Parts: sequence; structure tokens; C-alpha cells
Amino acid sequence: MTAYPHTLRTWGACAGVAALSAAFSFVPWLYAVGLYQRDAVRAGQWWRIATAMWVHLDTWHCLADAMAAIGLILLLARAVRLQGIVGALVACGVLVQLALISQPNVQWYGGLSGALHGLAAWGGLRLLKPSADEGDDRFSRSIGVALCAGVLVKVWLEQSWLSPIAYDPHWGFGVVRIAHAFGAVSGLLIWVLGEWRVRSDR
Repeated sequence: MTAYPHTLRTWGACAGVAALSAAFSFVPWLYAVGLYQRDAVRAGQWWRIATAMWVHLDTWHCLADAMAAIGLILLLARAVRLQGIVGALVACGVLVQLALISQPNVQWYGGLSGALHGLAAWGGLRLLKPSADEGDDRFSRSIGVALCAGVLVKVWLEQSWLSPIAYDPHWGFGVVRIAHAFGAVSGLLIWVLGEWRVRSDR
């Protein structure tokens, strides 16, 4: 595989994430049907579990998450398969929404932050222990260490198990910090399942 097609696909994935985020955040009817609303999900609107990660509350929220997603994708794509990166992002987002159903205090939620914490955890572990057909170099391992340490420190400092939602005056809304913890756990779970599958195939 040459570098150009890989670069093209990588930027295509980045554009796709940005486009989905923009569409669900700024197209009114997509925003309305996409936002996670606990009562609506419990009433049968299960598609919100898959769409809520793309919905953002304002322009800055959307830009921040999109830029973080693009940054993570670009960091990981130099050594990890792009399909795995996108798959992990979506899987973490869905797992976060499923976990939020257990939180009655979280009545609504939107954004990629939970999924991004999961992607960072999963990606960091993948860079620390790459598969045989993926890149393995000192720089990638350094990124892996930084990602894993960053997620652990951030989740610990937030201590979301004590306060699932915390109002942030910078954003102007309550940040669902428990989604960050759920995301980190989801990323770890997906990595463990991936390792188990690899061992089973040997």
C-alpha cells in the first residue's frame, strides 16, 4: 500500500467525522432526532444510541470535538489500521450511550467526548502493543504512553463517579463527565476483546 492512498483515506475519514458532526449539530431535524434523550430511548427510539455522539450543542462544542477527533485519527493512522480506528470510535460512542442509560441523572447527552476518551485509550494501547502487520516504532510507543497516561489522569481528576455532571462556565452547559469514564472503559474493553480474538486465532 502506497502512502498516497493511505493519506487520502485518512483525510477522508477525518472529513467524514467532521461532516457527520456538522450535519447532526446544525441541521435542525437531525439534531432533534439524534440527541440522546433518556426517556425517548427507553420509549423505543434506540437509534439515538448511535446518533448522539454526532450531535453537539453549539459551534465551539462541535469544532472542539471534531478537531480532537481529527488529531487522534492522524496520530493513530500512522501506525494503526484506519478501519480499526473508525470502528473503535463508533463502538466506543455506542457503548457510552448504552452505559448512560444506567444514569438516571443524565437525561440528555450529545457529543464525541465520551467516544474520544475511548478512542484515546484504545489507540494508546494499540500503539504500545501493535499487531504484527502494523507499524512499531519508538515515536508511536511514546504517543501510546502519552495517550494512556492522559486518559487515566483526566478521568481520575474528574472523578465523575462522585459527580456525573459538572457545570462548566467555559462551555456554558453541564459536562457529562461520567461519559468520559465510560468511554475510557469502553476503549479498554474493545482492546481486550481484540487481543483475545488475536490469541484465539493463533
